[in-house]
Parts: sequence; structure tokens; C-alpha cells
Amino acid sequence: MTCMSPRQRGFSLVELMVTITVMAILLAIAVPSFRDAIHRNHVSSTSNELLASLAYARTEAITRGQLVSMCASSSGTSCAGGTAFESGWIVYTYPAGAASANANYDSTKATLLRATTARTGVSVQSKSATVITFGQQGQLKPSTPLTFATCFRTDATSTGSSTNAVPGTELDVYGSGSVTTKSWPVGAACTP
Repeated sequence: MTCMSPRQRGFSLVELMVTITVMAILLAIAVPSFRDAIHRNHVSSTSNELLASLAYARTEAITRGQLVSMCASSSGTSCAGGTAFESGWIVYTYPAGAASANANYDSTKATLLRATTARTGVSVQSKSATVITFGQQGQLKPSTPLTFATCFRTDATSTGSSTNAVPGTELDVYGSGSVTTKSWPVGAACTP
């Protein structure tokens, strides 16, 4: 009796080409959606970090019974001034009676509490260029409300915009120190 080898089975060239074509179509559909999801995550995480820093500054002001301030900072060691926060920001406090509200950070007199580094691909703009200060009861000093806008941006020089695919976020800080968030209007530039 002779032994016959089992017949070898594999994919034909046509089956392989059909599979590759279907995979290419699925990738063409999935990659832009995945890229938008990554951009939405960048905007969301930056907004959440800004919200966390504002809450932290407010809580520290109440806990310490001192003024606690926050300002835009590209170096992490000084206030940069202006309305652009995408380069980072710092939270700091002065000893009681050492400085008034809205004073810039002075490393020889103030205590640095938190420094946040720059975020790439995200624009964070404030409506006001003043230093943000929370008082001993957690209220803003002065009590003028603040607005921040966080949006995706395609290059380092633009302020970005809010789109259907990657909506921006608005953070409103009220005179009492409380913060609310909502979506930035679609199609609007990221300038509060």
C-alpha cells in the first residue's frame, strides 16, 4: 500500500489580493478617525490639566490662608505674560503679607508649588493677560471672571480652532473661584 501525502492548502493569489484590498480600504477609513481621536485626547488632557491646576491653586489658597497665583510660563521659573498658556504655566504663593494679588513670580521671595510644561499641537488662550490669583476663601482677586479656550492647532504659530472632528474646550473661572467647562463653538478661532 502506498502512502499519499495530504494535499497542501493555501491561499490563492486572488484571495490574497482581495484580503489586502479590504485591509487597505479599512485602514483608509480608520486612520483619519484615529488621528482625530488622538487630537481630541490632546485637547482634553490639556484642558483637564489646566482645570486641575486652577483647582489646585484655589485649594492651596484656602488651605494655606494665603494668596496663591498662577501665570503663563515658558521656563517654569518666571511669568511669561500675555494670554498664551500653551507654553506652560506655574502655580506659586508668597508668604502672608509679602506680596499683593496678581504679582509676578519672584523666585527669591515666592514658593513655586507647581510647574507645567508646554503641550505640542494644542493652543491654550486666556481672555486676560493678568496673573490669576485666588484669595484665602478661594475667590478670584480681583473677582473679574476669566475665560480660557483650548483647541487643536496644526502649527506652532496659530491659535488653532474648534472643529466638528476635534472640538475645543472652554473653561470659565467665576469670581467665586468655581470653574465650569463647555465645548468651544465649532468653527471659532481659539481666542476668547
